[in-house]
Amino acid sequence: MQQSFSRREVFKTAAACFGVQAASAGSVKRLRWEPKVAENIHDLEDSTLRWLAQLGLKWVDLHGAEMVDRDKKGWWSLEDVRAVQQRCRQFGLEIAVITVPVAWQMRPMLGAPGRDEDIERIARSIRAVGEAGIPVFQYRWSPDFYWGPEMGYKRVAGRGGASYIAFDFELVKDKPPFEKIGPISYQELLDRLIYFLGPILGAAEKAGVKLALHPKDPPQPVVRGVARLLTNLDQIEKFLDLSPSPAHGFTLCLGTVAEMGVDVIEAIRRIGRRGRIHHVHFRNVRGRVPQYVETFIDEGDTDMLAAMRALKEVGYSHALVSDHTPGMSGDLPGGKMGRSFSHGYIRALIQAVNAEG
Repeated sequence: MQQSFSRREVFKTAAACFGVQAASAGSVKRLRWEPKVAENIHDLEDSTLRWLAQLGLKWVDLHGAEMVDRDKKGWWSLEDVRAVQQRCRQFGLEIAVITVPVAWQMRPMLGAPGRDEDIERIARSIRAVGEAGIPVFQYRWSPDFYWGPEMGYKRVAGRGGASYIAFDFELVKDKPPFEKIGPISYQELLDRLIYFLGPILGAAEKAGVKLALHPKDPPQPVVRGVARLLTNLDQIEKFLDLSPSPAHGFTLCLGTVAEMGVDVIEAIRRIGRRGRIHHVHFRNVRGRVPQYVETFIDEGDTDMLAAMRALKEVGYSHALVSDHTPGMSGDLPGGKMGRSFSHGYIRALIQAVNAEG
């Protein structure tokens, strides 16, 4: 005798065949979105790694990557990279991002003799990073990589007497170029970057590694005769247009993008829809160039809840770090108190956007 089945019974039967329980109306389970919440660190001391583990983090952005090159040869071997991986794993941590030392890029950025050898050493390091299974390789294109008054930075008092970093272009607008760097035009810096990217992108593609360029902070178009490449959203998109390679990407530093005077939420959507955000620095600022202040995560100009929503909307899946924060009374090395505050806030924002559905 032929049996008839209702659509509900058919669904139950099919679900059972695949080992899945049929969800009752109103109880559909939503997939949880969660980026790789991490922190950029400059050492592998027990106190640093234990702090990350106690915050509940599982991922690391190894920013102080000079330590990886144990015998100071100028590149990373597979053994070098695996050694720092094992060190992190002692605390239940995995490396999600590794950042190349700026010193290794100086000759390529300056177009100086010896740049081809340096580029090959960096490509060799990328191959080791890929073989070790680290997904993202971050780099900068900032020959004037300074963070003091010589670059226009100063300290100002913030809430409760916290120490904030502020940028004021007035402090350096009339200062001469740096003696060791000299003036560098936008086109010179761009041409050198394109020259660098040829072999570096090829190495990254073959290694299965994604590249992430961090924009120059501060994003003032020219400081002391040195131009910046990425000071607005159009320039960022033109940079991404240099190559269709999925390895070619960008570090979206919310602070730096906000300092540009750009709509941060729109930037996340425009770049994120292209699948080119390979790393995120989730921090806040107040103001824009030529003057701004780096604030705590909850008091800057950017709506950080809207920013987290936008990251979820574009399906961002790579690492997200708090980055630098104001200094606090009785702070620990590396600004651990301010960063801990940021991570609690970040964790709450991720829970909030997931609760919204």
